[in-house]
Amino acid sequence: MKLSGFLSIAVSMAVLLSACAKEEAAAPAVDPAPADHAAEAGTVSMQERMARGGKLFAAHCAACHQANGQGLAGAFPPLAASDYLASGGPAAAINVVLNGMTGPIKVNGKDYNSVMPNLSYLSDSEVADIVTYVFNSWGNPGGEVSSAEVAAAR
Repeated sequence: MKLSGFLSIAVSMAVLLSACAKEEAAAPAVDPAPADHAAEAGTVSMQERMARGGKLFAAHCAACHQANGQGLAGAFPPLAASDYLASGGPAAAINVVLNGMTGPIKVNGKDYNSVMPNLSYLSDSEVADIVTYVFNSWGNPGGEVSSAEVAAAR
C-alpha cells in the first residue's frame, strides 16, 4: 500500500474515532428533582406524551423492536400485543429499559435469547414516555407511567 493511501485511511479512522468519542462523552440527560416529577405530570397531556414517546421509541428502540412493535423473528421479541408486557406490567418494562436484559425469555409463545442494552442514560421522563407509548400502542393493555415511577425504580 502506498504511503498516501495509508495516510488517507489513518486520517479517516481518526476523524471517525473523534466523532464517536464526542458522542460518548456527552453527559447523560439531567432529570428534574423528584419534586418536579409531580408538577410535570399535570402539565403534559397524554397526547403530548405519546408523541414524545413515539419519537424516543423510533430513536432508541425501533431498530430492534421495529417501528410497528413486531420485533424481529428469532432475534428481538415483539412489543405489540405482548403477553410479556401484559403480565409484567409497567414496573417490569421500566426495569428492562433501565437495566437491560440478557438471557432467554418467552414472548407470545416464542423463545428469544438476545441482549437488550440498558437505556439508563435516558432521563426519567424519557423512559416514562417510552413505556407509556409502548403500553398504549399495538394492542397492549394501556396505562400511563410517570417519571416519578421511573425515578423510584432507579
